[in-house]
Amino acid sequence: MALPRLPALLLAALLAGATAHASEDPLLLSLLEAKKAYKEKRWDDADAALRRLLELAASPGREPALPKILPVYHFYAAAVAWEKKDEARAREELARYFEFQPDATLDPGAYPKSYCIFFDARRTAAAGRNPAPPPPPGLPGLGTTLPDEGTIPQYTGDPAWAATAVTFLLTEPEKKDFAALGDDAARREWVFRFWKKFDPDPATPDNEAEREFYRRVQYAESHFSTETTRGSLSDRGRVLLVLGPPSYVGRSPLFRSEDPMTYLKTTAPQIVSSPTGGAAIVRVPTSSRGSVTPGDIEGDVEIWYYRRDRVPKGLPFQELHYRFIS
Repeated sequence: MALPRLPALLLAALLAGATAHASEDPLLLSLLEAKKAYKEKRWDDADAALRRLLELAASPGREPALPKILPVYHFYAAAVAWEKKDEARAREELARYFEFQPDATLDPGAYPKSYCIFFDARRTAAAGRNPAPPPPPGLPGLGTTLPDEGTIPQYTGDPAWAATAVTFLLTEPEKKDFAALGDDAARREWVFRFWKKFDPDPATPDNEAEREFYRRVQYAESHFSTETTRGSLSDRGRVLLVLGPPSYVGRSPLFRSEDPMTYLKTTAPQIVSSPTGGAAIVRVPTSSRGSVTPGDIEGDVEIWYYRRDRVPKGLPFQELHYRFIS
């Protein structure tokens, strides 16, 4: 299937199942805006429209449409990333796209020659893999995870409380205050007051903030634990506990040539002179430190995207990205 015709086919499929007119459907409007901005070479506007499209696609009730929405999102996200000189992102988005459309082709007259070459190379690379089915936009199963009866710990006065998952919520002065308490009763009272300040509705018998925190702890323990690290104390656990669930989760294989640790092991620093008379430190391959076989899979990359509505107030960012490498 020639790719430039894909958006039209997608629009037809979405319209067939839409209950509202296309001009009133924010999902379709975002898609049309992304296409228009890309055609007019407004790369930042296209990126913004694609982010809106993804946020809408991840909203409740959109699950049946995801197989139709995600392919066109990944394709245009890759094309925009390429124009913005972000090859790493373009590579990642195309890897996801080819999971949906492994035999897609490009019209060489509709896209830059350099992108067509890149597109064909990534399709060939994807053909040699056996990728897993595309994941849902967020964290699987988090929305249906309910706290077990013993999820919220009792206030026992244990001095080790500050070293549990709650440590990510404590400031350094608070840790010192807690450590200075002399008996179990004082520590129990301190913990009670600590959670009380987060309670969004003190009139209810439950502290909803505390309950939600330990629901996330329960999920992290179940999904992120390893033989050496509790899930709630892992990198992903820490981000989940503090920020909550991401807007979208992207996953892709990590190839040896992309692994930063492999890169450091197979290269060495070297000072080179520039034509203008300056100097710079670059890393050059060295056979004495091993070799990298192109295409070998070293691990997995998981990226959590937090869109504007999930970025904590007070942070000077429109969105946050967390990249986890295993």
